[in-house]
Amino acid sequence: MSMDSTEFKRMLGAEPRSQDPGFLRARDSTPESRAAAAEADRFEDLLERALAADVPAELTGDLLALAEQGSRSWRRPRAWAMAASLMIAAGAAVLILRLNSGWATVQDYVAEHYGHDGAAMLALAQAGTAAPNIQETLAEFGVTATPELAGLVSVIKICPSPEGSGVHMVLNTDRGLVTLIYMPHTAVSDGEQFALDGGDAYLVALDAGSAAIIGSASQNVSGFGALVHSALRPLTEPG
Repeated sequence: MSMDSTEFKRMLGAEPRSQDPGFLRARDSTPESRAAAAEADRFEDLLERALAADVPAELTGDLLALAEQGSRSWRRPRAWAMAASLMIAAGAAVLILRLNSGWATVQDYVAEHYGHDGAAMLALAQAGTAAPNIQETLAEFGVTATPELAGLVSVIKICPSPEGSGVHMVLNTDRGLVTLIYMPHTAVSDGEQFALDGGDAYLVALDAGSAAIIGSASQNVSGFGALVHSALRPLTEPG
């Protein structure tokens, strides 16, 4: 029996290394499912390595502060790298998006995705983890970033989105670290802003899909809307 996309997403989030025959067939059925499965495998590898690491107990308070505030005040790079590993190892229920039967709204998706993945990605960005080839990752979804936006990206990865796979980025801006989630096939109400735990999200409608910009209330994330709208462009766009 073939597995539909909803069931595949649910199992990918809950049991990414399942050997169920239907799941294995679904993993290899489309480019998007292969990309999502590869990303899940990379995170499983990170979890295994992080769980084997010894992390000083004194980092706990800093980790909690980071998760709540996205603080940039801690200046120990090695400690940040260890903290990022610990945050990833804290449990798949917290740091890996466990896809369920779907989201009622885009706001529900953004809130759940950021709640599970946001702090870990901010920690990796703070630790100075080098971003992979930004344009190569975006090209998988038929878009490109202008140099102005690409130069801000600290961390990037393929992630689930309401209509398949998307891209999760952390931007290093003059207002601090800001999260950008690109949703290639999702329609949004342009300019809609809503509150998340500890911050705000701002939705941007694009020529190819949409994006959510997430940051603290003091960062005024709506101010990045014009940049994102003009900086994520279809690869086929003239000029």
